[in-house]
Amino acid sequence: MDKKQLLRPNLATIMVDFVSKINHLVGLHPSPTIQIKNDGSPVTELDLALSSVIEEMASEFYPEVTFYSEEKYSDWKFPLLAIDPLDGTREYIRNRPEWAVSVGHFESSAFCGEGWVYNPVTKELYQSEMLPVSFRLKPHYFGEVSHSEWEKGLYQLFKSEKFKLTPVGSIAYKLGRLAAGQVDFVISLAPKNIWDIAGGTLLCQQSKIKFYSQGKEVTKVQPTYLPPLIWCHEELFEELSLL
Repeated sequence: MDKKQLLRPNLATIMVDFVSKINHLVGLHPSPTIQIKNDGSPVTELDLALSSVIEEMASEFYPEVTFYSEEKYSDWKFPLLAIDPLDGTREYIRNRPEWAVSVGHFESSAFCGEGWVYNPVTKELYQSEMLPVSFRLKPHYFGEVSHSEWEKGLYQLFKSEKFKLTPVGSIAYKLGRLAAGQVDFVISLAPKNIWDIAGGTLLCQQSKIKFYSQGKEVTKVQPTYLPPLIWCHEELFEELSLL
């Protein structure tokens, strides 16, 4: 690691100055202006504006790091910044306050590093300075899933008195809430790209919350992960994986 990397502030410190810029951009886009990408998914002017701000941060503080964003990527190599400038575009379009800006920094392909998640609507900030959350035995555990998966009826067979589900928007936002102890587990039955889940998963690691893909704990960084995807303390995984 060179001297510049050693002297670089941590991600939480770096992002302090960018929170006001993010809030300013959100204020300039109270209503979404929508375009359709080549893959058929929506993108808004706010997505692109936020992407530019995060790219500005990356150029200033991480010039040697690969910038891998939902809105702009080319190479896949490490060190890597996995960025989703607006995770939950559909929530933003529907005026649901359940979307977030997500940043994850990996020095290597090992799934460890710094995470940062921010919801500009609710002003909820999830970062490395949060106190870790310990696992506790409880009669009920509360988890969150996506609105779209819920509306498709993918959880109709999920019947449990012990585990309770609630649909919430962006996966990055859900993982930030999990890392902060606001919920006990998160499940997704759809594939996720690394930019979707990097920031939140890295924050979850501080509380020893593990990430599982197709029944196995994730230890390596890769572009995409296949479902079922579960984030929880290992004490809950066996029961959740059987539901």
